[in-house]
Amino acid sequence: MKQLIPAILPVLLLCNFACFSGKSPGSDGTSRSQQQTIPESTKQTDSSKVSDNTGKQDSTMNTNKFTDLQNDAFKLHYDAIVIDTHNDILMPVFLQGADLNKDNPGTQSDLVKWKKGGLDVQMFSIYVPERYKSNHFSYVMKLIDKLEENQIENPETFVLCKNYDELESGIKAGKFVGLMGGEGGNMVEGSMENLETLYSRGVRYLGLTWNTSNAIAISAKDETERGKTGGLTEFGKDVVKRMNELGMMIDVSHLGETAFWEVVELSNSPIIASHSNCYSLAPHYRNLTDEQIKAIAKSGGYIGINFFYKFLDPSGNPGAIKNVQSKYRNAANKFADEYGDDLVGFNEKRYEFITNNPVNSGTSVDVLVDHIDHIAKLVGVDYIGLGSDFDGSIVTVNEIYDATCYPIITKKLVERGYTEQDIRKILGGNFLRVFKKVCG
Repeated sequence: MKQLIPAILPVLLLCNFACFSGKSPGSDGTSRSQQQTIPESTKQTDSSKVSDNTGKQDSTMNTNKFTDLQNDAFKLHYDAIVIDTHNDILMPVFLQGADLNKDNPGTQSDLVKWKKGGLDVQMFSIYVPERYKSNHFSYVMKLIDKLEENQIENPETFVLCKNYDELESGIKAGKFVGLMGGEGGNMVEGSMENLETLYSRGVRYLGLTWNTSNAIAISAKDETERGKTGGLTEFGKDVVKRMNELGMMIDVSHLGETAFWEVVELSNSPIIASHSNCYSLAPHYRNLTDEQIKAIAKSGGYIGINFFYKFLDPSGNPGAIKNVQSKYRNAANKFADEYGDDLVGFNEKRYEFITNNPVNSGTSVDVLVDHIDHIAKLVGVDYIGLGSDFDGSIVTVNEIYDATCYPIITKKLVERGYTEQDIRKILGGNFLRVFKKVCG
């Protein structure tokens, strides 16, 4: 853990907030000074790519001693590279007219909320609602067009990236970085040409299925609830091989277990689960068994923890959770007016309120961190990240009601004894490693 951050850091942080945080990643999400303690296998090999004027820290932080748990945790959060690997905000943007650039009252995420929550990189889910059964691919092209339009309209603050160097440059420039991932192989429409077009447009992972099976594979829902058998189709096996060749991450969230093990056998690249949790803690067909978690880790892959209450604690009460979320959100709105751009102070106050107003119903953020703990104990911290599923799974855990709340997770990790280096890995470094290896 770490000692107190030098007095100059809050000033630097406040400057960073104004431009979505001017942080520079190493290959594991650390700042340059932190790389002094990182094992050789994960160090940034090109030190010139790490900015000299952002994310600066005192070398004494390497003692990993947090002397002021709350204050230090939130400072660490805003200094770290924070990445979310699954978000469905494009659905309300495209279908309901939400504005990605404004603080929408009806969405869990947007550029305003991401800034407050210290998020640096969002992997946008390119998802096709089931009602568009006849023209999945055409719909996906429109979603990508929408994101590209946003980049054109906001060139100083937002950038879409296709590879690690572009991502790194975007963060250094103080921009919010967008990546794209496809949710559901139905969008491919059985065409390898369509898959290659998705890649050329910037889609860097593909979830082989959503809840419904398709020309690629049988889904987890169909396999467990509808009794469908089979795994990857012959076309699906070709898709896995072609994704490896292209440099496109294979996402096994939503995938049936039979198909999962066939992917493990076929893929020569790290495998990801962009938004999945632990079956042993929450026995839902969408979650990963311990053996699946071990297989993903063995591949050098990544698991993004999903914030949806049902995938964390099936016994949770959605009505109670919504009531608590509303209470916490109303309090946070008052604190935001009081603290303005002082996001560290804002989060300290918000966390104090949450601590002093505990609830006995619904699902707590502690349950979310339990899933992180389970994976860490099973395979280590190097394979864990955040895959919120915001704006897709509306009922999240009590305290994490929208994208402003990411710092609360960091605070919980500090309380549970995770080191600064490990927290940086979980917040974004682990995904950076996989993204760089697979996508270049």
